Formats: sequence, structure tokens, C-alpha cells
Amino acid sequence: MNSFLDILKERGLVFQSTPGIEKVFEKGSSIYFGFDPTGDALHVGHLLGLSILKRAYENGQNIIVLVGGGTAMIGDPGGKDAERPILPKEQIEKNKQKLKSQMAHFFTFDEKRVIMVDNADWLENVSLIDFLRDAGKFVPINSMLDKDSVKSRIDREEGISYAEFSYQLLQAYDYLVLHEKYGVNVQIGGSDQWGNIVQGVELIRKKSGHHTFALSYPLIVNPKTGKKFGKTEGGAGIWLDSEKTHPFQLYQFFVNQDDELAVTLMKYFSFKSMNEIEAIIKEWEPQKETRTLQKVLAFELVSIIHNMEIAKMCQEMAHVLFDQGAKDITELQLEFVKKSLPYKKLGAEEQFQFESILVELKLVASKGEAKRLIQQNGARNRELFGKYFLIQKGKREYAVVEK
Repeated sequence: MNSFLDILKERGLVFQSTPGIEKVFEKGSSIYFGFDPTGDALHVGHLLGLSILKRAYENGQNIIVLVGGGTAMIGDPGGKDAERPILPKEQIEKNKQKLKSQMAHFFTFDEKRVIMVDNADWLENVSLIDFLRDAGKFVPINSMLDKDSVKSRIDREEGISYAEFSYQLLQAYDYLVLHEKYGVNVQIGGSDQWGNIVQGVELIRKKSGHHTFALSYPLIVNPKTGKKFGKTEGGAGIWLDSEKTHPFQLYQFFVNQDDELAVTLMKYFSFKSMNEIEAIIKEWEPQKETRTLQKVLAFELVSIIHNMEIAKMCQEMAHVLFDQGAKDITELQLEFVKKSLPYKKLGAEEQFQFESILVELKLVASKGEAKRLIQQNGARNRELFGKYFLIQKGKREYAVVEK
């Protein structure tokens, strides 16, 4: 069997790593990965980290998921233009439990091989003097100032608070605690976290003489647009929580990915073997308009993030809407898909006014445009099952109005 590191390299998932890391993965390891609990849901930007942890889990590695309940009260300055508001502890605790339930789709928290910990458990109890003695004395201030996330904030008028500046020191201290308490010897994170991760490696080496390791994976950027992966064209976030992003929207998000990015996404996210992936790519390349590659990936990811039954429903809905023109849509299918589309429920005395509805659901910009579109048969509606109006604009845009 290939080592875990070989699997990552084969798929292009190693961006940076510290020397000697190959031997660690050969003999098994305890991997640490951190999540920020400032929100109550994970989004597709978290998906690559979760996928790598799932690969580690399936390869026999032990996983420590650290939820930063302590550092969330400070905030990572990386990628932020201004300091974030501080959340109350109660909200952080609620977020933490929701995140854990979403992560459980990727691996099982058995309190043996997979454990969740909260850095508030030690950061809230360590005294300032002990923290400065155990961490502060070992990290040079010039290395902290050298981080891009700090430099960019210092150059802004708002500057950076001492609290946020200390974030990287707190993250390094987390690695020290996890190494001492759980035997963690590898931290994994995105390439934008590399500086913070290496601070932890250095702190452990200087304080204890032990050698620990770091690995970062690449951030995903669309080579066609230069945009960071994870947003819709309109800039909306895509969430892994079905209450925030409908599973069909998630499915379509992956189906609609550009061809230029599709191969990379397949290698990064799919758990099929590389031989299977290469065969799918070979079949797809002469007929990219079929989006076979994107559809296979969308089905697999929705199966993992939600479940197989929901993935099959999404697959069916895509076929019914975009291949059959919603010709034989069932009431069950319409009920499933309605809130993934532009949707409105009519009030008790409200009548269905087609032109007004098209404007309200933002399918057109004005009533004049709506009128022209209807006259040209570019927008149609059908009353279905005595309770719905299914609106179709062109071949691929739909909306639902419920009585």
C-alpha cells in the first residue's frame, strides 16, 4: 500500500512539507488539523482539509481535530482587512457542536483514533507568565513580524491589535500542548497557514528538542478566472449544511465547475483510485460538453456530505430539469427541489401574476422585459399538482411558486 504521503503527492495535494516527514507517515502518525468555530457551518472552502483528513483516517492515521474555541475569541488576522467581532462563549460552544456533527460525515469521532479537542481547555487556564515563559521566550519577534498576514495589516490604517498579533503564538502553543498531551507529530493546513504551522514546529524543537512536522496543501484557484475556489458566480458562499445550501445547489455547484478546474477538483476531492479517475477523464475529454467528469464528482461529494439517497435525488433532478425539460417531474421531486430554485409562497389572498413574479424572483429586471419574454415564449409556467406553478425561463432556468 502506498504511504499516506504518496497518496497526497500523487494527487498534487502537497504544497509544502518539512524535511523527514516521509518516515513519520510510514510508521503511522497523529495528525492535527484546526478549525475556526466563529460560524455554525462548514463551507466548500473547508472541503479540501476535510477530504485530506478522511484520506488520513482511511490510511490508518490518528486524527486530532482542534476547534479553536480559545483562539476564536482572538481571531486569525490572515486574509482579514479588519479585526473580527468577539463572539460570546455560548455561541462558540453551539458552533462547535454543529461543526462536529457536519464533520462526522467524513470520519467517526470514536475518542480513540479521532478526537475533537478545544484549545479553550488550556488557553483559558494558562497564566500569562506561564504562557510567556513556555512560548513567548522561544519565538523571535522578527519571525512574527515577517508573516504576510501581519505585514498586510500593519500597512493598513487600521493596523493590527496585539491580541491578533499574538494569534500565531497561540497556534504554536496549541501544537506544543497537543504534542505533549496526545503525541501529535504532524500538523496539516492550507498553504496560507504555513507560517503559523512552522512556528509550532520550531517552538516544540526549541523547547523540548523533539522533531515534529508540518504539511500544507495548495489553495484552489480557477486557472481561467484567477478566483479562489468556493463561491458562486454571484459571490454567495456554498455551505455543507443543507439548511444553508440546498443539496441540489451543492450538486449543481460542482456540475457547473469550469473544465479548466475540473480535473484538479477530481484528483483533490474524489476517493476513487487514480486509475478510475484517469479512465473517467479519458472518456470525458473528447466530449466535455457532457460534463461527465463534473457530474461524477458532484454525485460522489453529495453522497459523502449528505448521503447516497440525497445524491441520487440530485442526480435525478438534474436529469429531469435539464435533460427532459421538467416534462415528467413528480410531486415528490418538485417538493425536494423547490427551495434550491428561486422560490415564492403566495400569501392567503395573493394571486399569481406572471410578469410580477418574474421580476420578484429576479428572473428579469423589469415588467417590460417580462412581458416581452412571455410573448416570445421565452418564459413559461405550468400549474402542477394543484399547488405549484413551475416557471421555466429558457432551457436551464427554473423557479417555483407555491400557492
